[in-house]
Amino acid sequence: MLHRRNVTAVLLAAALAAGCSEGTTEPPVTAEPLSAAESVALFEAMRAIQSDTAPTIIGGSENSAVIACPMGGQVTLTQTVVDEAVADTARLTINSTASPSGCELSSGGTRFTVDGRPGVHERIVTTFVGLFEAFTLEGSVTGALDWRSDGRSGSCAIDLTLSEALGSSGTGSPVAAILAGTLCGHETRLELEGVVDPDPSG
Repeated sequence: MLHRRNVTAVLLAAALAAGCSEGTTEPPVTAEPLSAAESVALFEAMRAIQSDTAPTIIGGSENSAVIACPMGGQVTLTQTVVDEAVADTARLTINSTASPSGCELSSGGTRFTVDGRPGVHERIVTTFVGLFEAFTLEGSVTGALDWRSDGRSGSCAIDLTLSEALGSSGTGSPVAAILAGTLCGHETRLELEGVVDPDPSG
């Protein structure tokens, strides 16, 4: 039987904010987008919620869970897992969606409020050949979000491709992977360590 551990997926979110004003004149709307560093900080903050091994679950159903965010709000996570086997090849496909709602979190010294519009979808395909003689990993992270941070607000489009960075020798060692593409308008390349553990003894 295949050993499975959820691939930390990646799932980002954001929220649109309204500013306050004095008198009858509305303040100017800032269109300053997130910097590349802020975009990665937002990504890492969402990753931390999804990879939490002891999340605060406040609701959900058979294939979904509503998780409380660290500083308020929530994220609804849904997931489906499909196992397929043909001859000596086994394939595990994980589809997951993260939909934050008023989720408040902090990373890299920046505080964010995020909402999913419509959310972020992740697809991970892990293929094993033989008794873990060969191992491949591929997938994608796509979606559209709104964000708010320190009086600024905007929209974040996500289009990342997941690929294996290091081949597996079948020893059960963590496999490094690469997420590359566009994140909030920035060309991005992120290295993810230990996202899969293809240990045949698990």
